[in-house]
Amino acid sequence: MSNATSHHAVIDLGSNSFHMLVVRKVAGSIQPLNRIKQKVRLAASLDAKNCLSQASLERGWQCLTLFATSLQNIPRHQIRVVATAALRLASNADLFLARARDILNCSIEVISGEEEARLIYQGMAQNTIGPEKRLVVDIGGGSTELIAGSGTQANILVSLPMGCVTWLDRYFHDAVLSTQNFAQAEQSAGEIIQPVGVNFRHHGWQICVGTSGIVQRLQEIMINQGMDELITLERLQQLKQKAIVCGNIENLDIAGLTLERTGVFPSGLSILIAIFQELNIESMGLSGGGLREGLLYEMLC
Repeated sequence: MSNATSHHAVIDLGSNSFHMLVVRKVAGSIQPLNRIKQKVRLAASLDAKNCLSQASLERGWQCLTLFATSLQNIPRHQIRVVATAALRLASNADLFLARARDILNCSIEVISGEEEARLIYQGMAQNTIGPEKRLVVDIGGGSTELIAGSGTQANILVSLPMGCVTWLDRYFHDAVLSTQNFAQAEQSAGEIIQPVGVNFRHHGWQICVGTSGIVQRLQEIMINQGMDELITLERLQQLKQKAIVCGNIENLDIAGLTLERTGVFPSGLSILIAIFQELNIESMGLSGGGLREGLLYEMLC
């Protein structure tokens, strides 16, 4: 039986899902022991005053109660918990965090968008093989992070106020999938990206990778349909047309896209299309690491 003092854990309180990763450090190597992901959808519950609903608070606390059972024997200094966009924005975040700290019996950091972007890049840099000069894209539930860097050094860190949950509520709240809905979602995303686009294009990159669930979903779809793993604007546009033909999120039927993952697929797709267009991205692959791996790397270094 492994010694729990060699265990480390990182928890990401995201805007759509909460994630926990528990690993064991043995002879200099890292062995994953447990990964848990639960949809909590904090961002979807924010009202006009940015107040989290009681139901979403309860969902979050229940999820953390589950996580806590895996943390009992791990030293507190070997656990790191961070919260991102929804809890940066929520007017009643303190209410949620106070009980969350009691449940987990450890501190929770509400990190800035720029810090989130930096950690995402670190996680990518330690786990993705490829050319030195990179562009990293992470579409979360409540924010989108864009990072350009060389090797392990992030040079441009940007966090944008748009995510697959917020865009779902804003442009696809009626579940209708139409040319107009997609056009509005893409235009709004493009307007947010445009002011920072010139810096990224000037920096340049040799490889572009995505770290978020939408990129993983897209790769699964392409592999299912007999394609290679590279995501291109042409393929994104083709998937958008297939979604529009379906007419409604409830009727979304694309080979390789599972039912449980259809909800935020159109909104994430619209944001990714806007990113491709504004930054003139030719192709994108999937990163081998992201926020949780960045947290883990810094804790173990």
